Amino acid sequence: MKRLLLTSLAAIAIAASGAFAQQSTLDVVKKSGELVVGLGMECAPFSYRDAGGNLVGFEVDLTNVLVKNLEAYVGVPLKLRLENVTDETRISWVQSGQISVSVCHCNNTRKRQDLIDFSVPYFWDGKSVMYNNAKGKKDLKDFAGKTIGFKRSSSSEGEIKRYFEAQGWTAPVLKQFDNHTAGIKALADGQIDGFTDDNSIIISTAMLAGYTVGEGKKLNLTPGRYSAAYYGVGVKENDSKWRKAIDFALHDMWLSGDYQKIYDKWFGAKSKCPIPLGTNKMEPFVKG
Repeated sequence: MKRLLLTSLAAIAIAASGAFAQQSTLDVVKKSGELVVGLGMECAPFSYRDAGGNLVGFEVDLTNVLVKNLEAYVGVPLKLRLENVTDETRISWVQSGQISVSVCHCNNTRKRQDLIDFSVPYFWDGKSVMYNNAKGKKDLKDFAGKTIGFKRSSSSEGEIKRYFEAQGWTAPVLKQFDNHTAGIKALADGQIDGFTDDNSIIISTAMLAGYTVGEGKKLNLTPGRYSAAYYGVGVKENDSKWRKAIDFALHDMWLSGDYQKIYDKWFGAKSKCPIPLGTNKMEPFVKG
């Protein structure tokens, strides 16, 4: 009888543990009334400190509207708490539950899909190679066998290797840097032949560092892109209840026009990093 009781208690404990493990982040957020968002804080124009020390950027503005829209789907008023994440922690902290979501310029790749899930895309970009205009106009093919810098933990490393291999070109020599600023400085100083990552990030970083970018400027970008980039909000894997709430909150932002206002502020024609929205859109649902 004692053995049977212990077995039953163990089964109950295991079931309770499994139920807790499967608890949706939506329920956790609803109970706490707090949305914990992981944001990078040194990646212009997405989220970075301005000259006055204020946290600003496209993803900062996006997050402020996102938390308001989420209240309709969580069912309670939400308090926003920001956590500083890096390219190394933006995924692992979602996995561990340390943050509710990651809004940290994270490209939705198949490799990352094995670790966490993503919302619908909220930003669309591509990867080229930045180079010094003093060495003449360049195309991607001109970097075959050349030294190209990339930021640690960027998906650029694998993507550019695969692209050059697919083209039958000699692979570039890749050099890792701790941050974008250091890599772009190395490029400007002639220590490397090119530097790569998402175009919006490297253009903004270079301009904030005092370099000019474009035709006839100090630095320029190859016209060809070797990879696309689709940023999504990172959520815990297999939590469809929470992911759906995030998707709907983003979609509401698109329908209200709030998204377009934020986009125009940071990437419109009058911004420091103009990237036309083009045909990209955030309309994966029929609201009914």
